[in-house]
Amino acid sequence: MNKTLKCMIIDDEEGAHLVLRHYIQKLKQLDLQKSFYNPIEAMEYMYENPVDLLFLDINMPGITGLEMLKALQNPPLVILTTAYKEYALESYEYRVVDYLVKPFDLARFMAAIDNVFSRYKPISETTDAMPKEQETSYILLRVDGDTLKLHYNDITHLQSWGNYVKVFTKEKQYLSPITTTEIEKKLDRNHFMRIHKSHIVALNQIKKISGGQVELERGVILPIGSTYKRELLDKLEE
Repeated sequence: MNKTLKCMIIDDEEGAHLVLRHYIQKLKQLDLQKSFYNPIEAMEYMYENPVDLLFLDINMPGITGLEMLKALQNPPLVILTTAYKEYALESYEYRVVDYLVKPFDLARFMAAIDNVFSRYKPISETTDAMPKEQETSYILLRVDGDTLKLHYNDITHLQSWGNYVKVFTKEKQYLSPITTTEIEKKLDRNHFMRIHKSHIVALNQIKKISGGQVELERGVILPIGSTYKRELLDKLEE
């Protein structure tokens, strides 16, 4: 196979990065795009820059490698790199093609890459074949130092709060260190839409649009910017 795979390293250990970069450089079929120590930052990068292969650690602070895979709508092929064997069975629910237990040598690395090329299909092919019900229906957010999983159906609206976003659900409110622009990119546009420079709403929560205001199902009233109103009306009519 002559295909060159775009790959990425996600691991919180410097030693793992050094070993993997050294091995990857030996293979012209692999093109290292980026290395990350923080899985949240890696996910944000991947929304705009998809890759073909992840070298992914499991035990990382904030969010584990498996939690990250659950959050990705169309995960690439994955080689897990970890010091622990106990996650092997659970990991194969995803596009995990091999499981490298640290420390591993070049021969073991090469065997894993052979497995990758035997199973590789472009992301576009796997996306087309994926049933709708398997599409991601939640978002992962940092809240008070932890990673919180919020389902789309629970979110009513979001509000800009300086360099934070306040997320309103049917039961609670959460403050996450992310901008409105950043979170808008992560949300499914079939479910959410910006209606104002400071507000994003869940489309299924809209009860009424009147003048320059939007009323939500629970009686919350939000302003709607004139530049967003026509687009919102068109969206609701689809």
